[in-house]
Amino acid sequence: MSTLDAAAAATSGGVRITLTCAIGNGTTGLGTFTVMANGSSSVANVPCGGSASVTNPAWMAGATATIDQTAGPVGTKLVTNRTVLLATYPVAFFTSALACSTVSTAPGCPAPTTGLTPRRTSIPLWVLLAALLGTIALTVLAGILAPLWVIGQQIRYFHRLYIDQPDAYKEAMRHLALMPGMAWRIRLRSRLLRVPLPPGFDDAERVIHEDRQRL
Repeated sequence: MSTLDAAAAATSGGVRITLTCAIGNGTTGLGTFTVMANGSSSVANVPCGGSASVTNPAWMAGATATIDQTAGPVGTKLVTNRTVLLATYPVAFFTSALACSTVSTAPGCPAPTTGLTPRRTSIPLWVLLAALLGTIALTVLAGILAPLWVIGQQIRYFHRLYIDQPDAYKEAMRHLALMPGMAWRIRLRSRLLRVPLPPGFDDAERVIHEDRQRL
């Protein structure tokens, strides 16, 4: 038998498991690990912050050992399906006991309590109807008030422009009122804001009335 074959056929030195706990003060608790290799298994109990060695006469150097944690400190995840390559000396395996998450699943942890089941809320029909009617009302109101604001700005502009020329201001207001669609807006602005009609509006009304009679 060659030296290489002899080394491969030699009995394994086992596995030395070191456990670090990431909960509490990190020094309390115990983890139980099952190590399987060459068809045989052995169990090791490892304290938090410490280590323990596990061996088995059937284990041979060069074989792959599977490590599964079967128990651990309360509220921690379990290590499963980890592998190490056995040797003639003790093989080191380091692991940590991590706290369970409330939003994801993990071996040894309870089912998540939050995050996996989204809450569905239904909006009452009357709320949707009220929102629709409110949107329509605001749109109509904006469509009425916006032109009134524009007309108000135009009236103030001509008033400042012809502040010392009453006749020119009156003529400008007359032409403004004669523009298509302006007369009813000026009248509506006067009623809503309770302001007098601009000078020249009466002349414009008479002209519009005469045009309608001609038609």
